[in-house]
Amino acid sequence: LAGAGATAARGRAGGVSMADRMLALLRMHQVQLKAIQSRTAKIAAKREWIDQYTPYVEGVLAAAAGAQDEVVVTMMVWRLDIEDWPRALEIAAYALRHELVMPERFSRDVATTLLEEIADAALARPAPDPTLAAPLDAALALVEGHDMRDEVRAKAHRALGLITADTDPVRAIDHLETALGLDPKSGVKTVLTRLRKQTASGDDPPA
Repeated sequence: LAGAGATAARGRAGGVSMADRMLALLRMHQVQLKAIQSRTAKIAAKREWIDQYTPYVEGVLAAAAGAQDEVVVTMMVWRLDIEDWPRALEIAAYALRHELVMPERFSRDVATTLLEEIADAALARPAPDPTLAAPLDAALALVEGHDMRDEVRAKAHRALGLITADTDPVRAIDHLETALGLDPKSGVKTVLTRLRKQTASGDDPPA
């Protein structure tokens, strides 16, 4: 399957490479997206179209050639947009390993985009969402050693601190202290104070 995928990704049909065909498809979809004002509608469109790119992206990842590829990096962004964290992380791991760069229209690099998008999604939830703990942990591990603004990394630690505050206050304190150290304006002091008092008094977390 991997070999077939790699062949599909790099093969030629009618004198036009699969990479060129996918890039042309992406350009067409980008024009359509520009005509949509609603962010919700944009995400719905990406969700509808994204499977058209999946065989190509899987082939590129399987071939592991590491060449710069706008389609592959853009699909990482689309996977983040539709909150398909496992596939976004898989593409990000490939992109970071091979030092792929974001297209010029993006202001953030791969590592920052990955971590900040997942952290923002977690912090935008009306209540802490435990299902985002694993993606955040994985993203933090992937971007370790990659340079980025401290405030972005602080967001991820803040999100993890809030997610684990009720179930694992000791771990939550560690994340919140890290967030505070990275960004004094991270907005974690109130929760951190409460958790410190709770653990000092030996109170059990809420059931």
